[in-house]
Amino acid sequence: MDIAIIGVGHLGEAVLIGLLESGMPPAQIWATAQPAERAAILADAYGIEVGTDNAGAVSEADVVLIATRPGAVERVLDEIAPALEPDAVVVSLAAGVPLAKLAARLPEGTIAVRAMTNVAARAREAATALTAPEGTDLTEIEDLFDRVGVTVTVEESLMDLVTAVGGSGPAFLLYLADAMTSAAVDGGMDRAAARVMVEQTLLGACLHLQSSDEPPAELLDQVTTPGGPTAAALDVLNDAAVGDAVRRAVAAAARRGRGLAR
Repeated sequence: MDIAIIGVGHLGEAVLIGLLESGMPPAQIWATAQPAERAAILADAYGIEVGTDNAGAVSEADVVLIATRPGAVERVLDEIAPALEPDAVVVSLAAGVPLAKLAARLPEGTIAVRAMTNVAARAREAATALTAPEGTDLTEIEDLFDRVGVTVTVEESLMDLVTAVGGSGPAFLLYLADAMTSAAVDGGMDRAAARVMVEQTLLGACLHLQSSDEPPAELLDQVTTPGGPTAAALDVLNDAAVGDAVRRAVAAAARRGRGLAR
């Protein structure tokens, strides 16, 4: 399978790294980036073909990943459409661009897919959601994204919510990590030591959640001793309505996703 990644920014680079780390040969990946200086840096760093010519990059690709910002997707599709292989699959990583808008810019018969992934692809731990027209065989694309994490398929009507939970979700945890680290430093802990503690604590909690079939609320009860330090901390979070704030944050991200590229 030959892959073209068009518009390699932070997300595109994360997917690129994950694919290479999964064992995909560099010779099977083409990419584009702007400006030319960045393209050269990426080519040197990863040993792949990187240029600025989008049409040229997709000319022999089986799968084309569009990793540009949402507002640039239609322009890029217009550029690459004449150069696509007849059986190519075009996968948009951009938030808020519906399948109908993708299909309208592609040659008849070209399969369009939406994928929402995140920067954890860099560590091959991304959560990716796929959606495509009914009846589309997504096996090949699922296998591709399974290389950089776990993959689910959803109805297109859920993609804006997926964008909020999966795409924006890492930012929620990084926000929490920054706050916890700052609190430790304010209390007198060395910043490097605080970062190690916070990183491992969040990682351990996520692995614990992943290894259990129990709901997060039940696991939370299990680690909370009445009257203990954790209970005191949760009282503060509950008084501040942090849970409600997270729900409102997810809703806000979903609304913004719906408004992109429309």
